[in-house]
Amino acid sequence: MCPTSLGRVQTRWAILIAPAVIAAIVSAITGNAGWIVLIGVYFVLGVALDSGFYPLVIRWQPPWLTFVLAGGEFVLVFILAHVLKLGLTNLEAIALYWGAWVMAIWTKVALLPLLSLGWIENAGEFRQTGWSVAPEYMPLAVTVFEPHMGAGEAPALVRQFSSVHALPDELRNLPSPSAIRPSPLSRTG
Repeated sequence: MCPTSLGRVQTRWAILIAPAVIAAIVSAITGNAGWIVLIGVYFVLGVALDSGFYPLVIRWQPPWLTFVLAGGEFVLVFILAHVLKLGLTNLEAIALYWGAWVMAIWTKVALLPLLSLGWIENAGEFRQTGWSVAPEYMPLAVTVFEPHMGAGEAPALVRQFSSVHALPDELRNLPSPSAIRPSPLSRTG
């Protein structure tokens, strides 16, 4: 897949829904909003990278590059979690990021192609594809060309490129080169 910037953002939004719901439930149970905030930081940082940085440095993304990008994003999210002082321990932040990442990758690889069959072909974008006007209602620009000439007369250009020509008289009366058969050029016509 070669995603567009919009496709990357839409895909990131779609794959982080389940981790965000789980983080919201954990935040509600523990009373610590740091869980859902960390998913939000992960999403916002990812959107910033998807729209501003990745299109400049990635022209084609092989599968192994997904893991490299995840490692780089992890470092950035981990630093931001410490700068923002979310109230999560290092182990909780690490577990949340990698758990969310695994869920997101499984959603991207297994679930999205089932939910949207054209998702990969549409460069990761969720859009309605199809005909805006049914093909049978599209006007066709087909006209009949009738050159102005007499009946049975071909245009000059057609006669010039045709393989049917009248033979000149000097070629009609030549003897057959093999002398076994009569010359095909000696036929009248």
